Formats: sequence, structure tokens, C-alpha cells
Amino acid sequence: MEERKDFSDLKREVIDEGKCALCGGCVTTCRLLDLGYLSMNFSAERPVIGEELQCPVNCGYCYYQCPRVEKPELREGLEEIYEVVSKDEEIKNACPDGGVVTSLLASALADALVEGAVTVADKEGAMSEVRIAMNKAGLIENAGGTYESAAALTGIADAILNYGLWTVALVGTPCQMAAYEKMLTVGRGTHNAHNFSSVVRLRVGLFCEGAYSNEDLKREGCKICEDLTGRFSDLSVGSIGSPAGASTVIVHTDLGKEVFESARQWGFIEAKPLDQAGVDLIRQKQQEKKEAGKAEKERRKQ
Repeated sequence: MEERKDFSDLKREVIDEGKCALCGGCVTTCRLLDLGYLSMNFSAERPVIGEELQCPVNCGYCYYQCPRVEKPELREGLEEIYEVVSKDEEIKNACPDGGVVTSLLASALADALVEGAVTVADKEGAMSEVRIAMNKAGLIENAGGTYESAAALTGIADAILNYGLWTVALVGTPCQMAAYEKMLTVGRGTHNAHNFSSVVRLRVGLFCEGAYSNEDLKREGCKICEDLTGRFSDLSVGSIGSPAGASTVIVHTDLGKEVFESARQWGFIEAKPLDQAGVDLIRQKQQEKKEAGKAEKERRKQ
């Protein structure tokens, strides 16, 4: 019988090899298992285990749920692409990016689909901070954060353990969306600690062309990423393909379609199909990122 792997193997195979995306999935899993041995060290750009702590025997979920150990399987779904603007003046005036993500989340709260949303807020002179917003005012206060600089998945544990929420929207980058999908794949049939698999009701992915470190060089873990738009999301949002002042929204799932149409009906957004030139640009950028990620993986094998 093969010996079960743990955080030491994750460190050796992923973190030390420059594959870690700092998604926070391993830290979140450890917290949901009521261990709390792991934490994110952004100055060192890696997850770490507490001093003199050792993973429990037969745990290792941090290793097996990591999407950089084994990628999750991409689900077949929708691909409806829209040019979208927020119609909520309060949100538009407060959000430098146009407020489409905030509007979609506000609609989900108004619909009572979720009780709160995992968001990221930028703090002046400090690292971005993962926060839980439970109303429109909270969404506006936390809007515009740099998700590439925060381990958004840690907000799942915050929402469950600190706020007692049962229904949550998760916003994050493509690697964070893939990490949550892998958490579900591993956890749903095994630990499912604190019933986390039913807590995240909505996933909103953010287009990402790569995160940068404090030295302004692209993170090593980002160089092997092949996903531009967050294909493990219900909805993806970004600026590529749409004119200034608007956002591109890709609907990936039936739930995403339901949330999108509800936001239209509530008057939070206005949308029209993205023109073909915009669609072609997104597909071109996605193909470029996919090829670059594959090329970097091959280069590292040499």
C-alpha cells in the first residue's frame, strides 16, 4: 500500500519547485479540518506549516487537493459571452472597474442565493486582505481589491468558522477557481469538513494574465497556468474584449445563467452579446496563455 503523502511532499513537489499559485486551498483545507497548522506567508510567497508541527497521520488532504499536484477535470458547460455594464449608480460611482462583479454579487444577495461573499480589499501600505461582505454596503467597501495578491480561498474558512454562513459566493482568479474545484473533488467524498461542499453556492472567476511578486517579476507559479478566464467558475468577468467602461462576462453554467438573468431583471446590470471581434480576442488570449503555460512546463522538464 502506497504511503499517504502530506504537507512535506506538497512543499517538496510544488512549493519548492515554483509551482505554487498561492491560492490558499491547502491553508483553507487545514482550517476546515480544525487543525490550523498551515498559514500563508506572502513575504516568502508560500504556504508554511507552524513551527514544530507535523501533519497528522493519514491526513494529507492539503497535498491531494492541490491543483498543481493534479489538475481537476474541466466540466463541459455553457459559453455565452456578453458585454456588460452596471446600472446601479451607487456601485458604478464607487467601483473603479465599473462594478460589474459587485453588481452580480449584490443581485445574488438580493435574491437570497447567498448570505455573503468572499471578497478582497486593498489596504493602504499593506497586503490585500480577504474579507466577507454580507450586504451591498460591504460589497462596495471591499470593491476593487487585487485578488492576485490574496489567497481568496481562505475566505471560505472565514465565512464558515468565523461568520457561521451557510451560503457563500466565492470570487477569485482562475487558479483559485481550479483549486476550489479540486477541493470539491477530494473533499466531497471524504472529509467534507464543516459541510463546505454545499456552502459555496456561486463562483465568480476573474480574468487573470498572471500575478507579480514584490520584485515585479511574474510569479513562478503563474508561469505554468493555462487558464485566462477562470473556466471552473459559474461566471467569469474581465475587461478583455469589451470597450472602456464595460466588462466581459462569460456564463459557464446553468446556475451562472440564472444569476446573470436575475441581475438583469433586478436592474443591476445591462448586457448584450459581445461582438465577434471581442470574442475572437478572448479566445486568442486564452490560447496564448495555454500555450505559454504548456511551454513553461516542458521547459522545466528539461
